Amino acid sequence: VKKYYKLSNFDAARGVVGHECINEIIVDRLLTILGVDHLSYELINADIEVDGRVFTTWLCASDDFKKRGESKIALDDYYRENALPSELHYDFCLRQGWDEYINKMIVIDYLILNRDRHGANIEVLRNLRAHMLKIAPYFDHGVSLLYSCYSDEEANKSKDLQEKEENEASALLSGLIFSAQHQGATDIHIEAEEVRFRIKGLLTKYASLEHKSRESLVQRIKLLAKMNVVENRRGQDGQFTFMANNNESIFIRVSCLPSVGASGESESVVLRILDSSKTPLSLEKLGYDQEQIEELKKLCRLQNGLVLICGPTGSGKSTTAGAILEEIRKSQCDTKKIISLEDPPEYVLPGVTQVKVQPGHDMDFADALRRVFRQDPDVIFIGEIRDSLTAKVALQAALTGHLVFATLHTGSISQAKLRLINLGESSSLVEEVIKGIISQRLVNGKLEAEIEVSNGK
Repeated sequence: VKKYYKLSNFDAARGVVGHECINEIIVDRLLTILGVDHLSYELINADIEVDGRVFTTWLCASDDFKKRGESKIALDDYYRENALPSELHYDFCLRQGWDEYINKMIVIDYLILNRDRHGANIEVLRNLRAHMLKIAPYFDHGVSLLYSCYSDEEANKSKDLQEKEENEASALLSGLIFSAQHQGATDIHIEAEEVRFRIKGLLTKYASLEHKSRESLVQRIKLLAKMNVVENRRGQDGQFTFMANNNESIFIRVSCLPSVGASGESESVVLRILDSSKTPLSLEKLGYDQEQIEELKKLCRLQNGLVLICGPTGSGKSTTAGAILEEIRKSQCDTKKIISLEDPPEYVLPGVTQVKVQPGHDMDFADALRRVFRQDPDVIFIGEIRDSLTAKVALQAALTGHLVFATLHTGSISQAKLRLINLGESSSLVEEVIKGIISQRLVNGKLEAEIEVSNGK
């Protein structure tokens, strides 16, 4: 029978410390008393050699819970492969019929003070021949908070050091956001060894970053953005609100992505700065020439149809959209019902009903757009067409008498139409519904744009 062994914590300076495996035994007994199916551990005293040094410590020994013909996969990975769009982790487990297991797990983790439960230490067992799918027994009890062999003095020192690192990380993050806002940056890029700001479409180095400071900073960002702070093997998205000196709220959208470089494995973290106190500029102040401004105003006077605003990241699409909605509101003397769907709103738009789209809470662009129809809108702005469902609903809205504006990540006018066709829409429908396309980019801080209005430029 295959055996697995779990070692106590290892510290490079002091060797094997703590008795995490003893914690496993304590909870093993608790689960037995409660009658919860779990992997049983046996405590073994042994000499362990680590880096040429021998330590006397304790190990947890257990049998392999995987039987012949069974394969195992982390619950996180199984969720990514099989979850429905926008389906929450808990709802996914309920759909699989694992509600009793998951609910027991939540109660047990509460009882044992486990704060480190995540889908990476829960296994799904599969047997394709037997058409069997089930959750493996509890195998990682993870209860390091129950018992520690650190002295009170060591524990206090560790706590003080942790608080110091958290305060330094918090101060560093605040300084980065204030500096970025002061310099007019739209994004903060935290990379392996440096921080860069995107200003007027261009990335500019702001400062070098030591490894330790970087790790603390990333942990702080993940905590604020309600991400899994121990997950660094897959990408995560989140957001948080930052209070500026003037007590105005700044929305920060966060993206984390694993990366590999000369310094080893790391994470690329990008913060998008969305200052909700900003008001949109007028069309005349965006950098368009006079002929283009007239074409934009012509698009604002349309009664229905779809207008696409295209360009790469950081090209000012949201700024253009905000200025267009403001132009419609003013030119129509507030006689139009205007609704915007954004993730999250980037500008404060007086007279516009702004909806914050939340994909993780059953409120993606397609869901929100379907609900918007009952609000009797005249003009709808979609923050981004990301998928075939959103594209389909957007075209339907334009066909049923609404004027729809939407952004799209493409590099040219022709690519915008091709993108919608690639998302499953017919070329004839795309040609019929699209009334205008705005393609723009920032080159050395200067706007370069091309505008196509239906039946000519």
